[in-house]
This record gives sequence, C-alpha cells and structure tokens, in this order.
Amino acid sequence: MFLGLRCQHNLFDGAELKIPLLNLFKRYTQKVGQPPGTLVYTGEQPTEPVRITIIDYDETHLQEEETQTVEACVPFIDTETVTWIQIEGIHEIPVIEEIGACFGVDPLLLEDMLSPTQLPKIEVCEGYVFIILKSLDYNAASARVSREQISLIIGPNFVLSLQENYSEIFTSIRNRLRNAHGRIRRMQSGYLAYALIDLIVDHYFIVLDEINERIQALEEEIMKDPSPEVLTKVNVLREEQLLLRRPILPLRDVLIEILEDEIPLLGENTHRYFRDVYDHLTQIIQMLEMIRSAVSGLFDVYTSAVSHRMNEVMKVLTIVATFFIPLTFIAGIYGMNFKSMPELETKWGYPIVLLVMLSMSIGMFIFFKLKKWL
Repeated sequence: MFLGLRCQHNLFDGAELKIPLLNLFKRYTQKVGQPPGTLVYTGEQPTEPVRITIIDYDETHLQEEETQTVEACVPFIDTETVTWIQIEGIHEIPVIEEIGACFGVDPLLLEDMLSPTQLPKIEVCEGYVFIILKSLDYNAASARVSREQISLIIGPNFVLSLQENYSEIFTSIRNRLRNAHGRIRRMQSGYLAYALIDLIVDHYFIVLDEINERIQALEEEIMKDPSPEVLTKVNVLREEQLLLRRPILPLRDVLIEILEDEIPLLGENTHRYFRDVYDHLTQIIQMLEMIRSAVSGLFDVYTSAVSHRMNEVMKVLTIVATFFIPLTFIAGIYGMNFKSMPELETKWGYPIVLLVMLSMSIGMFIFFKLKKWL
C-alpha cells in the first residue's frame, strides 16, 4: 500500500489527535455576538512575547535586526530595497492593532488573522495583498503533526509574515537570504512571498509521507494482530487525514486566483513560479485522496483479518470436535446400563475398545492431513 511519497520520517503516535478537532469547534464560539472587526485571539495563549525580526535586503546588501514595536518597521517600507518583517506570535492584540494602523490593514482581515480556524484565503486590497494559509510540520517532541496559521501581507517592496507560533519553518529562507543563494536577493517582494508559500507547500509532502509510513505500519500490525487497540489507531489516523484536508484543499483556490488574476503586486515575473507551486499542490491533493482511500482500506483489511482469525479459531474448534464426536459416540454406547452387552463380559473388551478409538483418531488425523485441513 506504499504511495511513493517524497520524504521518509516516523509518524506521530496519534493518541492526542482528538483534542484539536474538539478545540476546532470550541474556538468558533469565542466571538459569537461580537461586532465585525472585533480583535479577539481565539488560539492557544503562548507564554513568550511577540518577536519581530526585520530583514532588509537587495542584491548587494543585507540588514537584519530585531525590534520591539511594529512602528520601528515603517521606515523600511519606503526604501527601494525589499523588506521582510517576520512576526512570531499573534496573541498580543496591541501588536495586531499597531499593524493595522501602520500598514493600513482592514480590521476584518486583522480579525481573520487572529482566528486559527480561518481557512486559507486571499484578499487583494489597495496597496497590498493579504493571504492566509496553514503550515504543517512533524513535531518530534510531541510525536504528532502540528498546524500553524501564517498570514502574509505583501506590498510593493515588503512582505509581512505573521506566525501563530514560534516555529522555525522559515529558517531555510533566512539562510538563503544571508548566503545570497539563488535569485531571491535579486527579485522583488512577490518572489519572497512565493518562496514562503512554496516552502509551506513542500512541508505538506513530509507530513503526507508520515501518514503513508503509518499506513504501512498499521497494515502490517493488523495482519499480525488485529486487536481493538489497532482499530483505535486506525480511527485516529482517519481523523488526522480529515483534518489535513482543511488547510490543503482551500489553498488551491488561493493559487488559482493568483494565477488567473495575475496580481500586479506579486510581479509579472513570479507567476510562473506560482504555477509551479500550484503543480506541487495538485500532486499533494492527489496524494491526499490516495491516503484517504488507503485509510478507508485499512478498515477493510482489519475486518478481513478479524474474519480470517475467527475462521482459523473455528477451524481448530471444528477439528477438535470432529475428533471427539466418534469417540464420544463409542463411549456413549458402552456407557449405557444394559445387562445384555456381551462386550462387557469379554476379558479384552476394554483394551479392544481403546484400540478402536485410537485407530479412528489416527485415521481421521491422516485423512485431515491428506485433505490439507491441518
């Protein structure tokens, strides 16, 4: 049942994967009755403060620094260089309000930014493009797949990325900027946005491969021992692949809009790169459908394994019963309390009956062997 995905990792245990599904619905209720545009963070509250990193670059220079306020980022927006403002943590409402004030972001979009349950979307506004998407990553510490909402605000010469958590998903992009590898230092903000989105999509391959590895392991485990615990693991895996559809499928509509509208802020030279991301996402969606079928097939494998195991048990019990039926019949006949039974008065009657019973058992054993029932 191997699906031939691209990377190889060990999959999560999955024992705690029912919790995100429950929280998914609870978070919707936190904003009920609030006016549109009310900023309420509905995700988990981290203990670390918000981290803001500024990377200003062009083909010849790179400047990287950390700051405490969003207002300190504003002067970089008017430069001729490209500026990447990376904000890790969106739980502090004053920081989000400052982003709206400094960058002129619509309050409704800020509201979506603070909702981790928001589906991937794109909004083309005057002076910037707003994109929400989800990153998936395998967390070795917790042995599970982690999900993170990432918001991108793309301007003519800047990209503002807001991460829900403090992950290191964009470390490779930072290294490419520092080492001036490839064309990223020569291109505009649209290419930087493409690089970020492309990296997020590539991580989907890793997660799908984790699920594929788990499917193979579960299939082998089912064939060896189709226990109720294995069925629980299959149910957990089914729930996980259903949750994966939420961040992946809507992203296709985002990329379609980018390709069809040819958004000027993203640059004309970047559309072919976004088309490449769309091709990767198409492969991922196909793999996701294959995984869905494979997970459903695990239930059929489990049912078949349980039925086969039950048939083997019934086979053994039937053979044992078949051995004892004729022996019980003979013992029943000579257990009757009739006085006129000549065999009871015979000196060798008892050993003769035992010999007959032993001969019948050996004969049935040979017969079963010839029929390959044993």
